[in-house]
Amino acid sequence: MNATTRMTSALTAPYRERLMQGAREVSFAQGERLFSEGQHADRFWVIRTGTVALDLHVPGRRPAIIETLGHGELLGWSWLYAPYTWQMGAEAVSPVRAYELDAETVRTLCRQDPVLGTAVALWVGRVLSRRLLAARTRLLDLYAPYGSGLPR
Repeated sequence: MNATTRMTSALTAPYRERLMQGAREVSFAQGERLFSEGQHADRFWVIRTGTVALDLHVPGRRPAIIETLGHGELLGWSWLYAPYTWQMGAEAVSPVRAYELDAETVRTLCRQDPVLGTAVALWVGRVLSRRLLAARTRLLDLYAPYGSGLPR
């Protein structure tokens, strides 16, 4: 993981504190499904402990694991962009403890404070960019005849 995708690097302390005021601590058991593609994205998490696998539905096959997330990483980006529908799925690989944040509350904070909104959008955008690259690479590894060699 790139350090700039962690909340602690992406947001200043005052903005992290504002976001975390509305956070609640949650836990998930190993094997528990946190969300599935197509469901409404109304929350997101910052992982404290444990690991979560991101996956994509592949017709006629088991879901393809795209990436595994751990401590300090953002879980979920679909909450920020309309139509607020999960684009991937997530399952706890091990017991997980996380901070859960309500999407509407955070979107409201971002609208009220455009500088915070820009910082959050840039943070989530960096995460999104890394996740899309990971998805592309993983799907090419699984299904392309010559693997995922990056474009030249």
